[in-house]
Amino acid sequence: MSKSLPVVLALFVSGLLSSSAHENSLPHHRSVIRANLYSGNTVCRTTPGFSRLQLELCYRYPEEMLAALQGIRQAVKECHYQFFNYRWNCSSLSTKTKNPYTSGIFRKGFRETAFAYAISSAGIAISVAKSCSRGVLTNCGCEMHQHRHNNTKGAWKWAGCSHNLHYGSKFSKMFFESKEVNDDIHSQVSLHNSKIGRMVPKTVFANMQIKCKCHGLSGSCELKTCWKQVPNFHYVGKSLKEKFESAIQVDQANYFTNRNFKIINYKKKLKQRIKSRQWTPHKKKHKRGLKNNLLFYEKSPHFCDAAPPLDVWGTSGRLCSLNATDQSSCSSLCCGRGYNLVKQRRTVSCFCVFRWCCTVECRDCIEEKWISICK
Repeated sequence: MSKSLPVVLALFVSGLLSSSAHENSLPHHRSVIRANLYSGNTVCRTTPGFSRLQLELCYRYPEEMLAALQGIRQAVKECHYQFFNYRWNCSSLSTKTKNPYTSGIFRKGFRETAFAYAISSAGIAISVAKSCSRGVLTNCGCEMHQHRHNNTKGAWKWAGCSHNLHYGSKFSKMFFESKEVNDDIHSQVSLHNSKIGRMVPKTVFANMQIKCKCHGLSGSCELKTCWKQVPNFHYVGKSLKEKFESAIQVDQANYFTNRNFKIINYKKKLKQRIKSRQWTPHKKKHKRGLKNNLLFYEKSPHFCDAAPPLDVWGTSGRLCSLNATDQSSCSSLCCGRGYNLVKQRRTVSCFCVFRWCCTVECRDCIEEKWISICK
């Protein structure tokens, strides 16, 4: 018995070690999911501006909500990129609470509000879709493809992990429908514009080039596995920017008497389209255009002066261009207030030389240039 005791102890310790090793060998994504779940619940408690239904949605789907907020941040960044040279440069979306929906501009019916809803909706859909494919969400996975294609170069099949844009769009819809619950024109127009935002990634996604990986001896590509990725967000931002430029104003007075929106200055818009595009007007085409365009119901302010309730800070102090044809020309951006010329000095690297091996040595040079700033 005394001799067998060390053997039993050795087997017991070995079992403990193997159990510990097994636990350490579990997939890493499970720990990521637990971390995301904790972070998601924290976000629900600490993020202001959620409606009651959005808060319920957050506690029910904390992982998705965390991905959604990341998508909103990406949308705000893209908005700044698209409107960098405009009077309204998306400063309204960079609020102190870090939740753009606390901004007063989301309670308006401006053309800019329409873009903000659309780009945010697209950002949520894409961010959640990417999170699905990375395996950090427990409720979704890769986009499923149930068909196989052949091409002239060889056989290929769907594989890899396509981004689940279907699930991303579904959650984006739930997010906005939990916010806009009223039956007034603001809620209906906002839901319409958020739908347009979800449609653009799907349209670009459907026409994206399929990415493939070759298999075979020496890269002969006898078989390829292919997958699809969501588009670069700049493509989405550019498409929505074009829709912003062609957004259609609808009549508030007509809303409660007719569920179909009535377009302001319909004849004037037709004349402009005929003149610029030689387009033949047709009622069915116009209705289809209304369905696929951004809508707004309030005329936008000039955004020249600060309007704190809208989180708009005006154009004073903004850089402007002396080229009159630029979007950011001083004549347009400064709103007639004029501009100041300021000499800017900065230190830059110059006369760089590669030294073997392996460093690059540079000198510091002073660069001076004149910049124009709105008064």
